[in-house]
Amino acid sequence: MLRFIKWAVAIALVSAVAAAGFAYWYVEKRPIELEGGQSEIILKVKPASTVRNIASELLNAGVKVDPNAFQWVFKYFGSDRSIHVGRYLIKSGMTLKELVKHISSGEVIMSKFTLIEGTETAKLLKKIAADDNFEHPHGELSSQDLMKEVGAPEGTHPEGQFAADTYVFAAGVPDTIILRRMYREQQQRLNAVWESRDKNIAVKTPYELLILASLIEKETGDSKDRTLVSSVFNNRLKKGMLLQTDPTVVYGIENFDGHILKSHLKTDHPYNTYTRAGLPPTPICNPGEASLVAAAHPAQTDYLYFVAKGNSGQSHFSKTLKEHNAAVQKYLRNPGS
Repeated sequence: MLRFIKWAVAIALVSAVAAAGFAYWYVEKRPIELEGGQSEIILKVKPASTVRNIASELLNAGVKVDPNAFQWVFKYFGSDRSIHVGRYLIKSGMTLKELVKHISSGEVIMSKFTLIEGTETAKLLKKIAADDNFEHPHGELSSQDLMKEVGAPEGTHPEGQFAADTYVFAAGVPDTIILRRMYREQQQRLNAVWESRDKNIAVKTPYELLILASLIEKETGDSKDRTLVSSVFNNRLKKGMLLQTDPTVVYGIENFDGHILKSHLKTDHPYNTYTRAGLPPTPICNPGEASLVAAAHPAQTDYLYFVAKGNSGQSHFSKTLKEHNAAVQKYLRNPGS
């Protein structure tokens, strides 16, 4: 009987050692294979994912790993407390331990998104909706849903509310996350610029300054002209003159084809600054920080007019209508003369 017990204990010990050795090999040494002989795949970890969800995603992505073993290893290393949303590059040949450590490390694939100064919000939304680096849980957002998602006060018009910049983010995050960042950044910029504004400028509220900045953004081809363009608008507003700026007219034309006509300038609508005094009712684009600063700090000039110098991007500024008409004749009607 004693001999039997000794044999049983020996067999149990050998089995335990063998099991431990197999477990060690399976977790620490065994290379994971990917279906189809792929060298790497992208794993998507979505918000609120559990370890079980991740195990299913691994199988769906073509990673040959036992879901139960994956969950056990994930919990054994305490990694289930640090699940980071994003997309992970999974390479063939990783061990199960390396796979778990990689996913729990938060070393997600990073991406960039750039909002260019002067972009209209409608175009921003289309660009984001077409970007595969984002998840789009709500599809293409409407203007109303957009402002609700970013936490704007009810009734806020979406134009002008998003900061032009390059944003770095974890690929696979919901698009609303980056939109909230853009919105918060623009509000911070606007508030800071408003607090530092010249006290004698024509605009009376931060929102008016935002509108003015959007006009400056659209009318400035050369950055050196930005504060001069601002001075023209500021001077005209103070004198009660019509702003007469083409980009506002264009903004109010549905399905604009790129060719502005005299009939457009004569057709009254809320954004036509040839027929209506003062600023348009909303911004006409998302202005950059430089245009916000220019709106708050216009150059001190007597200029009331400006005209583009052909295709140079620069503008010619004039104090009187006579000077302006001469500049129009020189740069638009007889370019190169």
